[in-house]
Amino acid sequence: MNRVAGIAELVRMRGQRIVSAADDVDQVVGACSSALRPHTLRVRDRLSARLDHLAAGSVSVNRLRYGAAVRISELAPEQDEFLLSLPVAGRARFAYGTASAVLRPGTASVVSPYRAFQLDFDDEFEQVVLRLDRPLVERTAALLAGRPGPVAVQFDLRADTVSPGVLALVEAAIHLSAEGARPGHLEALLAETLLLGHPNTLSETLAADGKPPSSARVRRAMDYLRAHLAESFSMAEVARHCGVSLRSLQIGFRRETGRTLSEWLREQRLDRARALLAAADPASTTVTATAIACGFVHLGDFAAQFKRRFGESPSAVLRETDDGGSRRR
Repeated sequence: MNRVAGIAELVRMRGQRIVSAADDVDQVVGACSSALRPHTLRVRDRLSARLDHLAAGSVSVNRLRYGAAVRISELAPEQDEFLLSLPVAGRARFAYGTASAVLRPGTASVVSPYRAFQLDFDDEFEQVVLRLDRPLVERTAALLAGRPGPVAVQFDLRADTVSPGVLALVEAAIHLSAEGARPGHLEALLAETLLLGHPNTLSETLAADGKPPSSARVRRAMDYLRAHLAESFSMAEVARHCGVSLRSLQIGFRRETGRTLSEWLREQRLDRARALLAAADPASTTVTATAIACGFVHLGDFAAQFKRRFGESPSAVLRETDDGGSRRR
């Protein structure tokens, strides 16, 4: 099972079943319009629609299949949400404004909210749809670009690869939401990762070389990050705290540490996690609780990164004692 199919299965198991084997067009349109975006539906065969929905703050993750060839058209060109489509099976043609793209598993599409769209699905098309509020994305775009107020951003309709960072955050949002926790800053981090990972009208601006910050500003960022390792925050927020653009901060970290900002932060979190596990009582501490306390939101990735860095698993460190039976320090 590939990663997108795995996410679809998670939504099926942990989400709310809104539509199940429904063939009533009005019922399906009402449910899908509420969960995703208002639209009309033209059906070419008998429907057997299914929609699983999981809300995670201002973001939602959905698994959608119509079970028939359909055409979806927008009711109005200006909408309030961005939709990231991750195909699981089948084939679809997306049209947005003057752009069009054919989607299959392994590709991705972001439908922006500013122009009319039309979607044609074959009878086997199934997708995971990530819905992000327009204000969230436009605020995050403004932070990344260092501009005041919300910034409108048009995403390329199709990408031939899916950002692993986006997939990891979607998985984390599903787990947190299913446990009743509000993802909080994870929402902004999702928007930021999408803006940095999927081509859009800000991509050139965000990739342009910035003015390197002073060493003092980089140290300020390091101090801020060390003090907030347990939190999920966007890098744009860190850059704003330090009074520099995100691109400048990234250049500064590379100059000062030889690592990217994200790499440096991951190493700090892993080092903190190992120190906590090595000092902990296995009877009252779990690997999961320690990972969350160090800011990791995806436990599978945490375990893999931990073993790659230290050559042993988190659980092995937690269990390990010296010959006298005391915890290793």
